[in-house]
Formats: sequence, C-alpha cells, structure tokens
Amino acid sequence: MLLLMVACGNLSIPNPEVLLLSGLVVCVSLFDFPAGIICAAQVILFAMYFYSEDHSFFSYAPINLQRVIMIGFSVIAITVFLGKLHQIWNTTRQKTMSVVKRLRDSNEVLQEESHIDPLTGLYNRNMLRTNYEEYKNHSLIVTLLDIDDFKKINDVCGHETGDVALRELSEVLADTFTNTDCYRYGGDEFLLIRLDEDWSQYNLEMIHARTKLTRVALGPEKLPLHISVGYVSGITKTGEDLRAMFHMADGMLYESKRQGKNRVTGGMFQKDVATSG
Repeated sequence: MLLLMVACGNLSIPNPEVLLLSGLVVCVSLFDFPAGIICAAQVILFAMYFYSEDHSFFSYAPINLQRVIMIGFSVIAITVFLGKLHQIWNTTRQKTMSVVKRLRDSNEVLQEESHIDPLTGLYNRNMLRTNYEEYKNHSLIVTLLDIDDFKKINDVCGHETGDVALRELSEVLADTFTNTDCYRYGGDEFLLIRLDEDWSQYNLEMIHARTKLTRVALGPEKLPLHISVGYVSGITKTGEDLRAMFHMADGMLYESKRQGKNRVTGGMFQKDVATSG
C-alpha cells in the first residue's frame, strides 16, 4: 500500500484515489480486518495530504474537500464491506474444515468397520483381500478351524448362545496367538495366518487356546466348546501358492473332522498335493 502511495505522489497520476481504492480492495481481501483498517487510514491520510492546499492536511479548495469526503466514505464502505466478506469467508472455511474433518473421521470409522467382523471383532474377508499381497514371498503357518457341532449348539441352546460361542472362540484366538492375523472366514469357520514358521511356538499357543476353550460351558445345558483344526506351514512365492495353502489347510481341517473332531491336523506345504486334492 505504501508503494502505491509513493507512486501516486511521484508520478503525477490525475486520479490517484482510483488506484489507491483498488489497492485497498486487494489488501482487505487478502489480509484480515485490522490490516484493512490500517490500509484504509493510510488511504484517507494520503487523500488529505494530496488534495490539501500546500499539503497542509487542513486547507482545501471546495472541490478538493468534496473529493476527500467522498474518498473517506468510499474507504469506510469498502473496508467494512470487504471486512464482513472476509469474516464470512473465514467462518465458512472453518465450518467447511470441520465438516471435512468429520467426514474424514467417519470414512475412517466406516473403513475400519468394513474390515472388522461386527460380532467377533476379528478381521473379515474384506481385510483378507486387503492384506493378501503382504503374505506373498513369506514364511507362513495357515490355519483353518471351526466349531465342532455348531449346528447342535444353535439348535439346542439357540442362536444367541451360538453367537456367544463365536465370541468366546474369537477372544481366545485374539488373546493367545502372537504374530498372527485372525479372520472370521465365514459362519463358524476361522482363518489364522501366522507370519512365521515357528512350529514350537505355534503348537504351544494352540495347546493353550484349546485348554482355554475347555473352560467354556455354553447355555443352560453346559455344552462344551470344541474345535477342529487344520494347518499347513510353508513359504509362499505367489498368490497361487497362498490359495494352495488355504486349500491344503482346508483338507487338513476335513481330516480332523474325519478322525472324530476336536483335534489338530497339519503338515508342510506341498503345492502339488494341495492343488490335486
């Protein structure tokens, strides 16, 4: 603003107020209201100086006095109007940022909910699809397990007790297995993907999990909560290998069922065996 005043004073501009008012509009638009007040005061002082007799600030010809008064009113009107617009813009921006933040938070909640099974709190198949690429070129222990005689639990004790069984099992899995992603694969079937091949630790944790489940008694009938387990250990190189491990673990689970349920069956990953089963 000061540069404009210097230019108006030295370049003999016939109507400097037009240039100064334009500069005022820009300043008030870009900066906050206090800055606009300072610029407005500078414009008024410059007009008083420029149009006064001998630049005395006090003596004016009638025509120049009218100009100073008009410039003063124009400056005040512009400053107040643009200051109000700037205030409205700030308020709107803050509201918009608040809405954007709420939307972002809501999206994060929805994203999390879309990856979490609401009943068990474990990952669901959507999360499995998200994590799928991370399991390639990795040493894994893939486990499929389900609840023995789950239909009987629902039929005898009711579906609410069946939900309790799912939650009890999910809590045991989440609390017992380390370095392991736990998924509700569907119905009463669960998928565990351990991100190493530490058989001794895996076996110890599986024993602990099954021991914890023996303490669960479901419904008034005190039905036991037993699981059948199939697992396979190996290294994945491709997505096809991972699908083959799932297939082989499912076969191991079927073998546990065939042998009488409530047992664990597992082995090393063999792609040819998995894909031919």
